[in-house]
Amino acid sequence: MDKIEHTARRGRPSTRNREQVLENALHAYWQDDRAATSVNAICTLAGVSKPSLYRDFGSEDGLTTAVLERYRDWVLAPLGALLTSPTSYADKLQALIDFASEDPQMATGCLFVKMRSTRSRFGEQTQATIASIETQLLHQYTQFFQAAEQSGEWASPMSAELAAGYLNEQLSLAASQRAAGKASDLVRWWLNLALLGLR
Repeated sequence: MDKIEHTARRGRPSTRNREQVLENALHAYWQDDRAATSVNAICTLAGVSKPSLYRDFGSEDGLTTAVLERYRDWVLAPLGALLTSPTSYADKLQALIDFASEDPQMATGCLFVKMRSTRSRFGEQTQATIASIETQLLHQYTQFFQAAEQSGEWASPMSAELAAGYLNEQLSLAASQRAAGKASDLVRWWLNLALLGLR
């Protein structure tokens, strides 16, 4: 009887469990260092067994990849939409500063920045996803500066690619400062100062 029930359970879609694990893992990794959050802890938080987790994600590398992809779609994708919106260059830059320094989601920092800074701890699949997201962000920032240059809103001796890399690092630093508990107004002041050359 037990064997029949187990076989039947394996054939059922586990979408609900998978979503539960993803949600719990994302928030756990975001709040704390991923290395300090074990698979067992995620299973306990989500109320699933370890075999069930591995059945849904294949491995811990599969789980961290799925978490990072969810974070990209939930938190980072709106930034891409902002950069291509019809608002002015100055307004977009200010919105990026506001997001990094004041958005409640960034109160404990940026999950992507945290994972990027410790990428060697992750499996190959997660490392590849980190690299892909970083490439995408840099591309979006580069297009942001190129569009501003073409519209006459931004002029600088530095290239759009160089400006994109600089902006990316300053926003990452601001996220890290917030994760370290620095006050939002202080982070905003530092970020405004750091980005003066891009105005």
